[in-house]
Amino acid sequence: MADYLGAYGVDFDPPGSQTRKAWEEERRLRIVGKSSISVKVSDLQIKVMGDKAQARFRQTYKADNLSVNGRKRLDLQKVGERWLIINEVSGS
Repeated sequence: MADYLGAYGVDFDPPGSQTRKAWEEERRLRIVGKSSISVKVSDLQIKVMGDKAQARFRQTYKADNLSVNGRKRLDLQKVGERWLIINEVSGS
């Protein structure tokens, strides 16, 4: 869970009006305790603009009884040697 949350930059703005703390707790509830999680990415397109990047792709997510297939966009910022997610949009 720490690695997952660590992929999100300190400037990550959770969707809607959620606080970062509330968003992290929601993620924990959705992830921890699942018997299996599968994430597949297809149609990946990446655009790099200096120390920023945008990734667009189709994601197929399966966890226990949940199955979601849709478009996703990640906006990333390079911090040191790492690319961190600063914005995430589903259905884009």
